[in-house]
Amino acid sequence: MPTRLVFHGEMRLLEDDLLRLGDLVSNAIDRAVRALLERDTGLAEEVRADDERINDLYARIERESLQVIATQQPMAGDLREIMAVFAIATDLERMGDHAKGIAMVALKVSEEPALEVNEIPQMAALVRELLTAELEAFVRRDTEAARAVALRDDEVDALYGRAYHRLIRVMTEDPQAVERASRLLWVAKGLERTADHVTNIGERVVFLATGEVVELNG
Repeated sequence: MPTRLVFHGEMRLLEDDLLRLGDLVSNAIDRAVRALLERDTGLAEEVRADDERINDLYARIERESLQVIATQQPMAGDLREIMAVFAIATDLERMGDHAKGIAMVALKVSEEPALEVNEIPQMAALVRELLTAELEAFVRRDTEAARAVALRDDEVDALYGRAYHRLIRVMTEDPQAVERASRLLWVAKGLERTADHVTNIGERVVFLATGEVVELNG
């Protein structure tokens, strides 16, 4: 089989694994936040256990990336594609770590009185929406879409700001709620950082399509 056909076949497999990783991470974010809101310790434990699947798939993408470099002697544009895939996978793996962290918080607060912070589920839903859109931009190599999605990180930041002020007010008014509120503040910050990783994915899309290293929404 001609070398270029082999290369393109292996890159399709890499990209398929990357999109599977994106699905796992998005699902983990959704389930972790639901576990937190619904006091569902069983679901939280599932998210924590399933983090191994995310780590395993990330490790597989790393191995496959190195194998393609070693065996296919990629040209400059090809190497850029491999680098972009691996960088996106790294961001996704870190997003999975944040989801696992939220699940751990869900386990800790399961027996405590609930604090209502509407911004947290809103942030989770928005982060998942933006992640899906950035991965679609990656598939299409659509730099305009990648840039437009990255600009919406400001929406996540605004929700985080509202959650932050809400939880600080709770801590000020009710000293007994300080620990619970601080844990939810950590969750909100984790979602805000997850959105930053989504922006990083947009930057990788631009790099892949143009070779230009950019900072989106900086």
